Amino acid sequence: MTIGVDIRCLGGNKLTGVGIYTFYILKNLLLVDTENEYKLFYNSATPLDTKIRKELKSYPNVKLIHKGVPNKLLNLVLILKLRRLDKLVKGVDYFWFPNLNFLHVSKSCKTIITVHDLSFKILPYFYSWKMRLWHYLINPKNKLSKADKIIAVSENTKNDLIKLYGLDESKIQVIYPGIELENTGFKIVDMALPKKYILYLGTIEPRKNVGTIIKAFEEINDPYLHLVIAGGNGWLYNKIKRQVKESSKKEQIYLLDYILPDQRWEIYKNAKMLVWPSYYEGFGFPPLEAMCQGCPVIVSSNSSMPEVVGDAALLVNSYNVSEITFAINQLLTDNKLRDDLINKGRDKMLKFSWSKSALEINKLFKL
Repeated sequence: MTIGVDIRCLGGNKLTGVGIYTFYILKNLLLVDTENEYKLFYNSATPLDTKIRKELKSYPNVKLIHKGVPNKLLNLVLILKLRRLDKLVKGVDYFWFPNLNFLHVSKSCKTIITVHDLSFKILPYFYSWKMRLWHYLINPKNKLSKADKIIAVSENTKNDLIKLYGLDESKIQVIYPGIELENTGFKIVDMALPKKYILYLGTIEPRKNVGTIIKAFEEINDPYLHLVIAGGNGWLYNKIKRQVKESSKKEQIYLLDYILPDQRWEIYKNAKMLVWPSYYEGFGFPPLEAMCQGCPVIVSSNSSMPEVVGDAALLVNSYNVSEITFAINQLLTDNKLRDDLINKGRDKMLKFSWSKSALEINKLFKL
């Protein structure tokens, strides 16, 4: 059998959660499945990251299919149904799409689509008009209705799919992602970070609630404590940049750019805590990545977060600044609570495995 995989999300050198998910699932899928042929499709003008390209090409049953078609043109072609992706890639029996994207395939080609979250539908005001238009044109309900199987990354996402799109529950399977951080020997001294800091790591955009983290930090009475905000520049990034500049504690706030996955090991390990009160998440990698490194975590009590972290983190109302401030102070002063969360976090990690996720996805190709 020949399986097509859409790896358009792996273009460039700044992988977000979807890119990390796609790479690690693929890596583990290729380790366990040596029978099927895999054709990995991408079209970005930006080349694949050298490390990723080398890894994927190392498997004998993999063929990289690169079409130098600009994204906008390809999307238009797919919207107008002028070409089918399986015909573009040629000879594909199954096509896996690791995230919602523009797609059009033949009826004879089976499809599996992974859905991470429906925040764009539940909280549309946290997205730019361009992203709202992008999702409108993709027409998720139509694409998902036609899919043979749907992978939801959490029970919360599965419930949203059923509630908001009326999809058949029997074709939705919850397969949790895994967690992996590689210790590459990178040292935090290379980033010139302070000795005592709390951390936010993720895309800097409204949905992630970074502005509220800054407000909560301003209420903490500790002149030696710093706030490190690290992540790629998302929508309205300049608003956060301005908030930092105008903050009463601007000298104690570090605003960093995107952190490569192999540099996260040390930044989590040295943080006093990760503060992550996002307004909505389908899964959320940073809280679990932090737990890997013995870093206690504060997360929001909404969407998938209680399901994912359980009792291994402090849950807060993402709209309540005082509640977030109180939680930060708790972890700064209560060593027993801190140690308890660290131990529970390490136990929680046993639930999430990339190899297990890959095996479950591999089974779907055989149905």
